[in-house]
Amino acid sequence: MLNNNKDKTMSKYIYIIIFFLGFIFGCGKESDLVAPVDSVKGNEPNWIAIPSAESKSLQKDVFTGEMVCGNEKSVLKIFTHYPANTPFRFIQIKAKAEIQKNSFEGCSYVTMSINDRFGETTFSPECTFSKPVIYNLTIRGLDLRGINPSTVRFVYMSPDGEYQQAEYDRLVVNIKTGKLQVVNARLPHFSRYGFAN
Repeated sequence: MLNNNKDKTMSKYIYIIIFFLGFIFGCGKESDLVAPVDSVKGNEPNWIAIPSAESKSLQKDVFTGEMVCGNEKSVLKIFTHYPANTPFRFIQIKAKAEIQKNSFEGCSYVTMSINDRFGETTFSPECTFSKPVIYNLTIRGLDLRGINPSTVRFVYMSPDGEYQQAEYDRLVVNIKTGKLQVVNARLPHFSRYGFAN
């Protein structure tokens, strides 16, 4: 019985060691995904604010992350909602990032985080892709009165530190329903993305 417990304990250690060795050797080589990108701060755009949750316990950024390998398609998703002090009485955030197959070499742990003040999405680690990440983001329940729909842009921080408009299929700004949406934004690299006015 004592030897059986030793064998189980030893097996756990072996699995842990194998996991870390696989992680180190599988993802240890610098790839396009983890190659450094300059992140010099440029002038901040005028981000469109998102009201805070009514409860302090709900006021936080939301994020997701997973191990991603460049030879496979991967999808990161976030869905959250909370009561808020808006005419709609709620905020709903839905995001989906599709990392295309064969868009980088190697493997890395990738995170997607959405800020609860401005709905900015931050991806890490900083990296560039041979095929763009396809990103969809919808925020509902916003009080958009005072926002001019024709001046709203979906922007990102470029490697030179300046903010630029992202390429996308469609941008929806619906003041009546309190909806901001970007459809099929093409992200050339991981950085910070969001709606600016």
